[in-house]
Amino acid sequence: MKLAIIFWFYKEPEICLNRLALIKEHNPECQIFGLYGGEKNDVEMYREKLGAYLDDLYISTLCDEPKEFKWIHGDLMILDWYQQRGKDLDGWDSVAVVQWDALILGNIADQLPGIKEGEIFISGVKRLDKFTEDRWSWTKSDGEDHENYCAFKKYIAQEYGYTDQLLCSLFIFQVLPREFFEKWLTVKDREVGMLEYKIPTYAKIFNVPFYVKNLGVWWFEEKARKGETAMNALEVEISKDFIDDELKKTDGHRIFHPYFKMWEK
Repeated sequence: MKLAIIFWFYKEPEICLNRLALIKEHNPECQIFGLYGGEKNDVEMYREKLGAYLDDLYISTLCDEPKEFKWIHGDLMILDWYQQRGKDLDGWDSVAVVQWDALILGNIADQLPGIKEGEIFISGVKRLDKFTEDRWSWTKSDGEDHENYCAFKKYIAQEYGYTDQLLCSLFIFQVLPREFFEKWLTVKDREVGMLEYKIPTYAKIFNVPFYVKNLGVWWFEEKARKGETAMNALEVEISKDFIDDELKKTDGHRIFHPYFKMWEK
């Protein structure tokens, strides 16, 4: 597998610089493709500050969309990258999507032993069971996004004849193969649904093989709310004590999210 990295960012230039230096240190063999989704007026500042670490920098055509849109439809920014730039870049068959507030303190391929070309990895992926559906903000019946969830189920039933249980995920860290991007481009209405159930369900519909490993993502558990897991989607910073303890283990986690401070050795 020829793994490259998409560094997905939009703010905090000094933190981004710190993160890129760490990514490059631990993954020197990987190309790093920048995906910028912030204010267009700041592009040149980021290009100058981060350019030494980036093999390419793409300014998303969705930069001017509202923040809420870019949050719920961040997958469309990644697909925009592929359609407009990534498909023409050489030297990769899969990309690891790393957000600016993730902390990479090891070789990514070592954290995913045995992953093969063509396989997709999505953090926290599982079946969208009744327990999750009733509690998750994107799917629960009294939630603001329930109508969108119902529309997605109706859409994939009509377009693909898919009526099985959906998959869901916590879209924190992903490895996406070219094959998935190409099939993803065939979706006609890409805005219906929310990315955390949309992407894994489409991968299932398209028969893309999954690589499955727990990288320390927890659903609903109290540990995540205390920053005592390797990854969470709650904007609860992972505690430095937890990170230090993992680094002492030969088989400990090396990918953490979120961490908002500079990381000093």
